Amino acid sequence: MKGFADCHIHIRGGKFEEIRPMLDDVASLGVTDAALLALPFRSVSENLSAIYWKMNYQKIKIRAFGGLHQTDRYAEVPYEQQVMRMLELGCDGIKLMDMCPELRSINKRGINHPAYDKMFSLLEELGTPVLIHANDPKECWEEPDVGNMSGLSIYKGGYLNKGYLTFQEIFAECLAMLDKHPKLNVVFAHFFFLSSNIEEAVRVMETYPNVKFDLTPGTDMYFHFLKDVDGWHDFFTKYSDRILFGTDTNTYKEFNKEINELVYTFLTHDKTEFIMPCYGNWPIPGLGLDEKTVEKICYTNFLDFVGTENKPVDVEGFYDSAEFILAEMKKYPECKYYDAGAKVFPGLAADPTQQTAINFFERVLTERK
Repeated sequence: MKGFADCHIHIRGGKFEEIRPMLDDVASLGVTDAALLALPFRSVSENLSAIYWKMNYQKIKIRAFGGLHQTDRYAEVPYEQQVMRMLELGCDGIKLMDMCPELRSINKRGINHPAYDKMFSLLEELGTPVLIHANDPKECWEEPDVGNMSGLSIYKGGYLNKGYLTFQEIFAECLAMLDKHPKLNVVFAHFFFLSSNIEEAVRVMETYPNVKFDLTPGTDMYFHFLKDVDGWHDFFTKYSDRILFGTDTNTYKEFNKEINELVYTFLTHDKTEFIMPCYGNWPIPGLGLDEKTVEKICYTNFLDFVGTENKPVDVEGFYDSAEFILAEMKKYPECKYYDAGAKVFPGLAADPTQQTAINFFERVLTERK
């Protein structure tokens, strides 16, 4: 196999001392191509941070995926304008977290809302790759286990009594968006959280031929896959052109190598059980897929998704944007959107002055000089 292409890596703001070692570790695993997925709801600096590492890291061919501003001063900028600016600066694709239950509770509208229509039409027209995190494990809406722990127990009860939309409501909003934009070049992260329902996974694949899934853990999917190993083996074989290798590698995890090993071993190991090399060391079976199918999932499908060439970066535009945002943050330090987000996301509450973003902008502007 030529190497690995990881469609799902995060950088968590602009902490330089953490990001470079993480990327070095990823490169040491044989990853030759990767998508860095920005999460602007965690920091206003993340879109530019993804582009920065695309410009400045050489061991991996990096594609930068920008995200929408929902928890900062740019939340009211129309989505199509946000996307157009990201693409002009050099983003290769778009990452949407808008349908994770917490963020959905903040922005108050699903991606089938008319506010998204112009953006999705633009992305559809351009063929821009889009990776969407929609929902979370269905167990998050279930009552917690009491005295009967399993590999799925860690998820149970997470969203009970929080007023979030249900799993099915969020799923329906996503399908309604696909009905309006059937040509969208889209990957749904974490297998679209459909690993417990092979019939529904097949229906999505058959109804929406441009939809793809990535294999990024949560581990919930692996505990569901083991319930029908033969059925999922056939699914992966039939839809081998539409499943992508991904790990959710990021700067706060201490087991990125083990996640990479888990995803690959699950694909290649025979149908007997092996010990999951992270997340509690539970035993799970592999799918025993053939070499050609594994190479598609681990490498070539990513290139089909993003293309073989990186978009050029507008270097001057990058630095001008960093300078502009930093100046606005210093002139107008208070932000009602950030304050609203901090009530949902502990990481925002822990950085009330947005110092992580300020540090990033100051550092890259110092480098420019």
